[in-house]
Parts: sequence; C-alpha cells; structure tokens
Amino acid sequence: MDIDLFKWNQTTISQDTSYFSPPVDMRQSVSGVKELPPFPATANKILKLASDPLADARKLAEIIELDPLLATQVIRWASSAFYGFRGKISTPHDAITKVLGFDYVLNLALGLAALSPLKAPVDGIIGSKSLWIQSLASTRLMAMLAKHIPMQNRPEPQHIFLAGLMHNIGFLLLSHQFNKEYLYLNNFIDANPTLAINTIENFAFGYDHTQLGAWLLQVWSMPKPILDIVYHHHNPNYRGENHQLNLLVFVNDYLLGKLDIGDAINQICPDTVYENLKITETECDQSLEELANEIDEIKSMVSGLLA
Repeated sequence: MDIDLFKWNQTTISQDTSYFSPPVDMRQSVSGVKELPPFPATANKILKLASDPLADARKLAEIIELDPLLATQVIRWASSAFYGFRGKISTPHDAITKVLGFDYVLNLALGLAALSPLKAPVDGIIGSKSLWIQSLASTRLMAMLAKHIPMQNRPEPQHIFLAGLMHNIGFLLLSHQFNKEYLYLNNFIDANPTLAINTIENFAFGYDHTQLGAWLLQVWSMPKPILDIVYHHHNPNYRGENHQLNLLVFVNDYLLGKLDIGDAINQICPDTVYENLKITETECDQSLEELANEIDEIKSMVSGLLA
C-alpha cells in the first residue's frame, strides 16, 4: 500500500477534485471482468416460487431445507427474542407457520441465499460483521419507520425488507471480486473517519458500491425495486420509480449512523427527505430509540449468521 496516498485525505477530498484522476481507478478493473458470481441456485428457486400462484409454506420449507446453512439461519431468526415465541422452532416449516409467516420467510430466505456466496473479511467498517449488523438493523428500523408513513406513500413490505437486507451488497461484491481494492478502501476509510464513505469511494476509485451492487443485481435479474435502491440509496434527490422506498433507505442509513452503525455515519439528511416521506424527525427519533434497545440482540444474531 502506498502510504503517500493517505496524505490525500480529508482536506484534499473535501476540495473540488474534478480535475484529479482517482488514486486507484477501478473503472478499468470493472471493464475487465468477464464473469460475475452466478445467482445462487437456492435463491433462484425461491425467486421462482415467489411467482408461483400455488406457492405455500410446505413448498418454501422444502426449498430451504435443501440448504442446511440457510435452514439453520431461518430457524435461528424465528427463535430470536424479537418475536417472543415461547415454543420450540425446529424446522423451517415451523418458522413459517408458527412465527414469521410465508412472505417474511420467502424474502428472508431469498436475501440470505443471494448474499451467501459473497465473502468479505469479518472486521472493519465495511467488513462482513458491520455490514450484517447494518443490514439486520435496517430490516427492523425500516419496518418501524414505515408505520409512520401514510398508507398511500408506504412501500410494499417485501420490498422494504429486501432493500434493508441487500442495499449494501456492492461492498460484498467489492471484497469478493476486487479484494485488493477492498482492502485499500478499508484503509482509506480508517484514515478519514470524519468523511462520508461514498465520498471516499468516489474519490479513491471513480466508482462506488452502489454501482457495483446494481451491476450484480442486474446480471441476477433481481426485482427492479431492489435494483433501484441498491443503485440510488445514497442519493436523496432521486425521484424516479421507487423513490419513496429509496428515501426510506436513505433516512434509515442516516439514523443508523447516529448509532455509529453502517456506511452513513457522516451522512447529512436534508429536510426534504422527511417532507417527501411524510414523516417527522420526532417519529424517526422515536423509532431509532426503539431500535437501540434491540441492538444487542441484532449483534447476537449476526454472530450466529457468521459462525
């Protein structure tokens, strides 16, 4: 690692650097990639089941049971203190019928299966532990926030869950496909702890995790609402299709940053975000306070997922 590059830190990045080339230009690396990780077989089966009018708990459980690791994760999730179920959950079918419900488990299993082949180092602010804590916290916080949004503006629950779980998939692809650049970025972030991470990415690479994630999901033919959010979730001014869901992810990440969680710790949230979501800052802070009481349980779940 060229240590001189880290002298190009907070002061330089904060200036107009449009006339600079990125220290490490990823665009050439990306254009040289011939093949991305394939869409996992289990995730593909779940995605197909989602469009089956005869889909039921039994069919979903049968798919999940073909993947022992996924089955264990679903059972552990349903057994979490979040849901307060006092009985024993021993099968994915129990998780579906007794605790979580069909739609919830379908989206949970789809997200977990899709993310499973993308590996990243455990530690670091964009390490797998931090990313999973942000993802799981997002699925909870976004659901809480959505309750305050008027029905006519409220995104679909299944899209809220998948967006929360998968919106930072680009970081995992960066580690999986471009490990040298991933390690470089981790060091660059450590050297500039007061800057927004996506600002550092664009300065360092001329590229960021939103572009990488959208690239992968497009190859995987994932649902368009999730692809849109993966690409736009750091842009509060996006007003295209699914922009309400995008604003929900944006404010979610901003709020988690207040708890020192995720990649938006130094992100600013414009007042227009609350106005367009039809939600108040007070309602957001109340939801965040409620989530803060669950963080220890979320961290425990992440430890189980990474075990």
